[in-house]
Amino acid sequence: MKRISCWLLVAGCWLLMPVSTACADVLKLPTVTVMADHSLSAAVSEIARNYSRANQAIVNTSFLPQKIQQELISDGAAADVLITSKAEWIDELKQQGLIDINSQTKFARDKLVLIGSKETDVVSAGAGRFPTFEIIKAGNGEPVFVLGNPEFLMEGVYAKEAMRSFGANDDLEPYTLYAKRLDEMFDMVANQNAFAICFYSSTLTREGVKIIDTLPESAHKPIVYNGVVIASDNMNEARKFLTYLKSAEVRKLLAKDGFVVD
Repeated sequence: MKRISCWLLVAGCWLLMPVSTACADVLKLPTVTVMADHSLSAAVSEIARNYSRANQAIVNTSFLPQKIQQELISDGAAADVLITSKAEWIDELKQQGLIDINSQTKFARDKLVLIGSKETDVVSAGAGRFPTFEIIKAGNGEPVFVLGNPEFLMEGVYAKEAMRSFGANDDLEPYTLYAKRLDEMFDMVANQNAFAICFYSSTLTREGVKIIDTLPESAHKPIVYNGVVIASDNMNEARKFLTYLKSAEVRKLLAKDGFVVD
């Protein structure tokens, strides 16, 4: 009975993230807390499960909006590893002495794509062009262009930059809606014949949508995710997890999930 209770407790630790640290204290298991961009939720969750099984460790994961993540880390939140695509934030954390400056590790890259519903007739406008007026026409004057709210979804940050690069921002703004959640964005595309810009990796498991075009990387800053170790008393465990992120097993998983890996 004692052994069964212990295994149940381990399961409870993994499923109930807020109490997992307490579980780890009872079981004396190593623990690492990973904070990552929301766009990485599926991939990092699978990586965390694999690492936990292989190393008999507890891995907590957090995919809060970046604005909230920044506030938490600045306030000394108990996170050990940060994975983000915002290079400027990493530079700020270095200057503030909140991360191990030697730990920065390239994790993966992603691409921006324009998507529409399966039934849309809008097609790629060709190199160097964005189908601005085709989208406006398809919407019959209604707001049908969806971007991620830059305060909640990093997709929106890169998308706005791309729109400015294409010179399409002003023309599309009256027809643009801003989503705080990815599921909201994809629902509008699939069920309300909207159009959106998102990360390629986010489209692989979505039904009812199709990729109209892949936006050139020259239209926006490269989407590069980096992992860093946050300064804490748990840096050794954090470094072990970061080393695992560079393994062939993780690279294979990331490629399967639509990310670009070196």
